[in-house]
Amino acid sequence: MPRNVHTVAAVSFLNARPLIDGLEREPTISVITDVPSRLLETLTTSRARIALCPVIDFQTADADLCVVPVGAIGSDGATHTVRVFSRVPIRDISRVRTDGDSHTSVALLEIVLEALNGRRPEITRLVTPTPKRARPPETILLIGDKVVRNEPTVDLYPYQLDLGSAWKRLSGLPFVFATWLARTGDDLEDLPATLRRYRERNLLRIPEIVSTHADGWPEDLATRYLGEILRYEIGPRELESIELFWERCHALGLVDDLRPMRLYRNSQF
Repeated sequence: MPRNVHTVAAVSFLNARPLIDGLEREPTISVITDVPSRLLETLTTSRARIALCPVIDFQTADADLCVVPVGAIGSDGATHTVRVFSRVPIRDISRVRTDGDSHTSVALLEIVLEALNGRRPEITRLVTPTPKRARPPETILLIGDKVVRNEPTVDLYPYQLDLGSAWKRLSGLPFVFATWLARTGDDLEDLPATLRRYRERNLLRIPEIVSTHADGWPEDLATRYLGEILRYEIGPRELESIELFWERCHALGLVDDLRPMRLYRNSQF
């Protein structure tokens, strides 16, 4: 592999395809994918030059990072794929089994339930695969494609909460689940411009992306999900929302010393 190849790390869910689809054909780019919770290590161990990380990772990383605002995964309201499923009313939730694939979604869950109920839930990790005879958890948080491919039934979980909708009601702002992060001081050369170009191009070819990558999704839902429900741009309102989310995390003790927002030095909106 040529020495000038840049490795880009991104989430393996359908929601990342508008940001990365086609990048693997660039001669100077190598793409690796994984679940969100493992991407930070990929970045901080220098296996990737840039990674599409959960936004909370900026605050919890051992390394100094910067935000590269050329793309993000977010929503301005409902997400459809970051949802709480419960057998008890939302106001009565006291414990939640959480999907370990995303650090940001678990933190958002704690922020939302503390705001709604005045208390934080007891959080335990969801065991997968679930033993066949295990009783379904009283309340679970699920994220990503599994919410569509294996959506729990309303009969089992009559109470549901979309965390994107809950944040919008709480803050009046969109929510950003993941954005491009890089190590501070690293020269990314033309990589940010390339990522911006692919984002803009791919948002014009959603039907093609759906036909290629949306296995297990109803086609109309996948098209609406990528083309309408999710937001991929990152601008001043999104950055404001990220900072507010970090402040809420700090207030609940989910992050220690609060780091100020740091943008990549060549960032332009």
